[in-house]
Amino acid sequence: MDLAGRPMARTATREDRTASVPPLSAQLLPQVQSAAAAAGDALAAGKSVVVSGAAGTGKSAVLARVLGQLSGEYSVLRLRGAASLSEKPFGGLFWLLSELPPETLSNPVYVLQFVRRVLEEKAAGGRLVLAIEHAEDLDSVSIAILLQLCRGGCAQMLATVRNVAACPEDFVHWWAGDPVHREDLIPLRPSGTRLLLEGMAGAPVSSRLLMEVQARSLGNPRLAALFFEEQLLARTVLKRRGIWVWTGSVSYAGTLAERVDSETGTLGSAERLAVETLALTGGLPLEVLLRLADPAAVERLEESALVEASGQPRALRLKDPLLAEAAAALVPHGRAAEIRARIAGRSASREDIAAPSGAFGAAPGTGGREGQLLGLLPGEPRFMAVLRAARELAACGQWSEAIRSASMCLDTVLINPAAPGLQRSVLSELFHIFLSCGELRRAASLLEHTDSFLSGMEILGSNDLCEGMVQVLGGRADRALDYLQRALVQLDQEETPELAQLAATAAAYACVLLKDRRAGLDYLDVAAVAGKIRAAEDSTGAAANLIRCFSGLCAARGMAGDPDTVTVPSGGCASLPAESAGLQDQRSGRSCTSAGAKQTVARLPVLAAAALQGCSGAAEMLREELRGCSGTAADMYLDLAHGLLESDVPCMLSAAETATVLGHFLIAYEAAGGAARRAREQSDRQGLRAARRIENASYRMLLAANSVTDRLLELSEFERELALGAAAGRSSSHLGTALHLSPRTIDWHLGRIFQKLRVSGRAELRECLKTERQQT
Repeated sequence: MDLAGRPMARTATREDRTASVPPLSAQLLPQVQSAAAAAGDALAAGKSVVVSGAAGTGKSAVLARVLGQLSGEYSVLRLRGAASLSEKPFGGLFWLLSELPPETLSNPVYVLQFVRRVLEEKAAGGRLVLAIEHAEDLDSVSIAILLQLCRGGCAQMLATVRNVAACPEDFVHWWAGDPVHREDLIPLRPSGTRLLLEGMAGAPVSSRLLMEVQARSLGNPRLAALFFEEQLLARTVLKRRGIWVWTGSVSYAGTLAERVDSETGTLGSAERLAVETLALTGGLPLEVLLRLADPAAVERLEESALVEASGQPRALRLKDPLLAEAAAALVPHGRAAEIRARIAGRSASREDIAAPSGAFGAAPGTGGREGQLLGLLPGEPRFMAVLRAARELAACGQWSEAIRSASMCLDTVLINPAAPGLQRSVLSELFHIFLSCGELRRAASLLEHTDSFLSGMEILGSNDLCEGMVQVLGGRADRALDYLQRALVQLDQEETPELAQLAATAAAYACVLLKDRRAGLDYLDVAAVAGKIRAAEDSTGAAANLIRCFSGLCAARGMAGDPDTVTVPSGGCASLPAESAGLQDQRSGRSCTSAGAKQTVARLPVLAAAALQGCSGAAEMLREELRGCSGTAADMYLDLAHGLLESDVPCMLSAAETATVLGHFLIAYEAAGGAARRAREQSDRQGLRAARRIENASYRMLLAANSVTDRLLELSEFERELALGAAAGRSSSHLGTALHLSPRTIDWHLGRIFQKLRVSGRAELRECLKTERQQT
């Protein structure tokens, strides 16, 4: 994008070719900051603190941040557990007890007295903090001594623990019974990993790049940073127009290769064979692995931290997916072919040697296994019948029935732990069903579900594109443009012109809403170029209908782009199966073909926008198009059409309220504005108040800058002080006394302030500030 926000040509720029790799810096993630703040507060209150979490989740960062913020009244003694000392009595305190004669170590009471005296001298009257890393690797005797010091009030403990189950029994009892503050660091969800990567790279990253990193790190911040830094240094991820994108290439030549060597370099040949077999296959049932590798070697690997067992029947895999993929990629081709041949029970061939050596075969989160996975879902025939029915009902405007069927499918696939490929395919189709039914909030909620998968999950077509479409259809143009720009750059890198055309057309509509006509026209030019890359042909696929929809929305708001003349690609964003034909409409009795019905679905938002813009005949066409449709969105459009045609304030208010519930904030804003004008003409004071309430609420949703918090900054210092005082519950009399003004004057100023902030009064102002603060 240029400085004006316009799309630039695809030709690689000098910045793309020579951009320096940002250095890897210590990223203080939100959960690390929060845990450190809570731990510091607990220490100040006299409590001990235990920070638990898997390796790489940020325990050491929390420890360092807390210790760095301790005041001079604290004295810190740092200890570190080590596996080599865990079996030796007093191993964790060996350096402290080196002055004692060996025979005295048999008397724990004497040792405790000696340690207490030494530590009291070190504290010199201050508060002593025992900072212990890897407390689970301390021996039980050392733990007992340290716990006695804490229980006796001599010291406070600040400890990190990787695995609670591996801690000495005394430590677990103390943790559960005494007043100990506990902070658990969990693996990052994709949204957290995005913050980490963008902090490292200093620029936005595409959702495709995010999911590739997430799939390999499983939310481990250290692994995510390790993998991403390796790709930055190897230039296998590229910066295009200010956004880092995934190229499909992966490097294992640097730090990752060293890590594989450090983890497997000391293994014997039998163990190495087992590790390479698991890496190349991604995991095997135990009985299969025992036939391929030495049983004793497999047992030794089970005792180590390299492999883990899961499922029934038991299957073994390498515990670290990033290590597995790197190890698989580093297996020489000839040896990889031999291992695959042994697994297949046949000798190696040229085909074996040419087979991919990655641990996953295809890139994480992608690949053509969806068709093979269909039969793994419990009740597969019934499930697929329900999904097919939802698709057909949505195409014919029977949206209430379609939503019920789609919601049933969503609940089923989310609780089914197997078949991630199937989850991805079904979630993609359900997203487009919700979108075609006008259920923007449901579509957005489905995208949020993808963040709950630890390995991440990307909807077909890219999460950036899907999120951008939801936001722009709801009228939230600034948020939409951010997602769509990321999607455009990634899709351009992947050379997918049909989806690039969709993203560009949606971005053009976002620019129309932002009143940036020049940038919108540029995006339409990009869409036209992408459309010409493919053969121009009529299509009823999901992508084609959405392109028609966004082109029509641009035209309805005054920008050239007739949806009937825009070149559209064939195929669909979610590769939807062939549409049904001739499904009978249960309400009108008419037969609606899928092609005509789907174009109707694409036209409804366009007709609604045109009707709200005052386009002659649009409201009548909207009402006609809705004949035979059912569902909440259909009711919204029908109320809107009737309200515009009959100047019916209650109908327009009903449309605005329903639009807010569905996530169509622009329709809600414009419908409420129209209702307010008509209510004023009809002297309907109650309708006017209701319309202003909805208009203000929807206005605040349209742009980030429309929030009360942001608009407060635009007020003068006097107005801001008055607004915050009113929100805090102070009366006009109280405010007037403090400012030497009459209550009536205060009320006059507050009325003007409420208008500027787009709130109805004190209560709404207070609620908005509270909500926005919680969201932040």
